[in-house]
Amino acid sequence: MNLIVIRYSEVALKGKNRNWFEDVLMKNIKNHLSCVEKAIVRKIYGRIIVETEAVLDKVTAILRFIPGIANFSVATSCSHDMSELAEKAVEVFKKPMEESVLKNPSFKVSTKRSSKETTLNSQQISTEIGGAVLKEFPDLKVDLTNPDLELGIEIWSKNRSILYLEKIPGQGGLPVGTSGNVMSFISGGIDSPVASWFMMKRGCKTTFIHFHSYPFIGEQSRQKVVDLVTHLSRFQPKTTLVIVPFADIQKAIRESCEEKNRTILYRRIMYRVAEAIKDRYKAIGYVTGEAVGQVASQTLENLACTQDATSIPVLRPLIGMDKAEITEWAKKIGTYKISIQPFDDCCTVFQPQKPEIHGIVDEISGDENNLDLEVLLKQTLENIEILTFKTKVEDKFW
Repeated sequence: MNLIVIRYSEVALKGKNRNWFEDVLMKNIKNHLSCVEKAIVRKIYGRIIVETEAVLDKVTAILRFIPGIANFSVATSCSHDMSELAEKAVEVFKKPMEESVLKNPSFKVSTKRSSKETTLNSQQISTEIGGAVLKEFPDLKVDLTNPDLELGIEIWSKNRSILYLEKIPGQGGLPVGTSGNVMSFISGGIDSPVASWFMMKRGCKTTFIHFHSYPFIGEQSRQKVVDLVTHLSRFQPKTTLVIVPFADIQKAIRESCEEKNRTILYRRIMYRVAEAIKDRYKAIGYVTGEAVGQVASQTLENLACTQDATSIPVLRPLIGMDKAEITEWAKKIGTYKISIQPFDDCCTVFQPQKPEIHGIVDEISGDENNLDLEVLLKQTLENIEILTFKTKVEDKFW
């Protein structure tokens, strides 16, 4: 049975609510790992433990994507007995020493005690176990500052300890489901997937909504968004994507409204659609990938014009970033290669030659009154498509 020890950081600061945050994180881990062989998930103070017979590479690949996890280690279990600890430590070092390409690798031993049941303190344990490792592997050298290998030892209560060589980084942040539900407007671009990730990392359960302008935009554009949401679904246990047919609304805007206002009106009507279904998904906020001044529709005046159509907050986690920063985040979270596929999205349809960049709310809403919104929204809502995604184990990740 493989043992994985999971650590969290921000969750540990939650005071009287800490148990609830831990329980949500543990539930999320169970849900994510439901796609592999049987996994037992439980918690002790300050740690969550996974015991599983599944292939470790599959399990660690899943755990890397779960918000709320600071880091985790594949560990070896042991008692407090120093002879057993030394024996296990030597076993832990055998594989990396056999595989090492370094002539004289350096190491250190770091011990933490959450239990004071041992007669030796942390430093004494590290010294004794380090001596046992050196005796078995004389080519090793001690480096307490920047070692090639670091053996971690944690002394737990009830005569239990663990040993590990690596802390695998997780997503950090808060467990999804601890900060409420949001609806994220996702296109096929670079920005909106990154914005969605930031909100999931802050504990928001995210429902995605995408506006597709078939036949003006091809099926490749739709599939691109499905691929993005498939990837982003790895960050939360269950994900919903709402695909909204938008071509008829865009045609109506082209025919009835001023050309310069089209892009602003597109976004206002997107919010109108979202307003009609937000309660179904218990959304208490919208998420967009907007950044001030990045394009014409994202001037402060135009952002005010679009937000005027909403009844709940619009969250813009990228608002102060430039494109280079956002692109780096997209590469880091794995969405960049999908986003740069050369397929247009709905905002490119009927683009005005000279878009309004200093929209005035009263003027834009007056132009919107030229539309038969009730009929347009009714027809649109009758034809939405809903897709659901769960965590999957795949050999190839984007």
